[in-house]
Amino acid sequence: MIFSKEKVKLQKISASIAAIQLFDEASLLALNDGFVEYAKIIRVLFKMKPNVFANLYNYDLAEIRNHKKTVKEDFADENQQQNFILYRNSVLHAIESANEYITDYTEF
Repeated sequence: MIFSKEKVKLQKISASIAAIQLFDEASLLALNDGFVEYAKIIRVLFKMKPNVFANLYNYDLAEIRNHKKTVKEDFADENQQQNFILYRNSVLHAIESANEYITDYTEF
């Protein structure tokens, strides 16, 4: 089923993002790519079951975008490392929530 495929994709994204620890150009690029992939998957899931995935689509994506905006490409600033970690953690949390929603509400 399509939900299983999306769940596998989310797990792959989560694994790649969880490995990111330091704020540098390559890490930021990888995290941004992971977020874009996550957003695509959530849009697909939302179109299939809007009543289940509405919170993820409306609120989690907005929260992640806000964290992304706070991260600027000033790699020497200590606050940027903290903002980057918040951004990374918000993406990881959203992926975990999406996996839980898939498991709890779509798989029987």
